[in-house]
Amino acid sequence: MRPLPRCLATLLLGACTAASCDSAGDAVAPPPFDAARAWSDLERLVGFGPRPLGSPALAEARAWLRGELEALGFAVEEVSFPVRAPAGARRQGEFRGVNLLARRPGEQPGEIWLASHFDTYDLPGFVGANDGGSSSAVLLEIARQLAGSGPRSGPGLVLCWFDGEEPFSPVPWSNEDNSTFGSRHQVELLEQAGAAGRVRAFILLDMVGDARLGITLPEECDQRLARILERTAHALGQPQLFVGRRPIRDDHVPFYRARIPVVNLIDLRYGPGLSNDWWHTTEDTLDKCSAESMAAVGRIVLAALPEIEREFPVRG
Repeated sequence: MRPLPRCLATLLLGACTAASCDSAGDAVAPPPFDAARAWSDLERLVGFGPRPLGSPALAEARAWLRGELEALGFAVEEVSFPVRAPAGARRQGEFRGVNLLARRPGEQPGEIWLASHFDTYDLPGFVGANDGGSSSAVLLEIARQLAGSGPRSGPGLVLCWFDGEEPFSPVPWSNEDNSTFGSRHQVELLEQAGAAGRVRAFILLDMVGDARLGITLPEECDQRLARILERTAHALGQPQLFVGRRPIRDDHVPFYRARIPVVNLIDLRYGPGLSNDWWHTTEDTLDKCSAESMAAVGRIVLAALPEIEREFPVRG
């Protein structure tokens, strides 16, 4: 993830208004989400150590995630892709990235995609508790809540852990050649197969474990999808979690460019004084995160899913 300069039109989301509190925003009971189990998963991911693209530690984390997902009954696929480090990178050569996809079929056409990245920034000692770890653990607990035998009554589900979201350091971030390798590859496959229109909605999670959680939404997103998540947060009694909008570069961008309805839930105030100073530093550790923040995001996604399925049909 890389934030761009803050837009002057940043929206500060305050009390519930008529636009954000319709019948879909009535108070609802929080859906099941095991915060303690998600926290244990985060500890497990951090325990693998730094996990940059192509590292043995990332391969170990991927194997563990795959085992957990297969035990839940998901059809799991590994999608590999080649990556060449750009000139000036600390690590040089050819690398192999691997996205991890877990699928559950549905009785309705199309698919809802829920995603995270599980690689870490290529900085010695960087374990990515929040950046890569928290969202990957939340997505795994969401998978547990959405698992089941046979097709689900709604559209199919694809839960995706992207590799290669992070850039090769110290080369500057670029969505074109030094970041989002896995998501760009996945969109290329969808477009080659003529299947982008089957993705009814794409929800990305990134940096959702901050103990002082404040979710920023990207300006590059589907506004209806964003409003559903905002209304859901209100309905769950968590309106304060959404703090603004700004241009954001992340794994949602390739899907956005493919005209897929997207949204990204991300915290860009990760540091003292809400400064984001812990981003891409060795200060990104477990003590800065909380199970409560992770559970809040997981419950918002789970509670919003039925409305998203109703409002976003297959396109084309």
